[in-house]
Amino acid sequence: MPDIDTPYGKVDADALQALQDTFDTTAILSLVDQMDAIRARLCDPAGLRDDLLRLHGMAHTVINGAALSCSTSGPTLVEQAESILEELDDWILLLRRAVQSLQPLERLHSEA
Repeated sequence: MPDIDTPYGKVDADALQALQDTFDTTAILSLVDQMDAIRARLCDPAGLRDDLLRLHGMAHTVINGAALSCSTSGPTLVEQAESILEELDDWILLLRRAVQSLQPLERLHSEA
């Protein structure tokens, strides 16, 4: 496997040729969009962070007998947990797909 110099370091020439024929670099841009969506949902008001804090308050009250720290209207403790778990499962799936879409780039690894 001969290596070839690129502006970003040595890569395996055969792997580069294969990727030039098959790899769609716009998949990386799609990942950027997906990460932006996760970042927005994670940090925005009423985002996952706030959902987790609400879940903590609910669990702290129910499990530890603490005073109420959030409204009792809205989702139940179980509904809140299930909603968060579903969203995290979706993100895990998305992140696994992201890993799979980027793994072909590892083939460029130079032996030198």
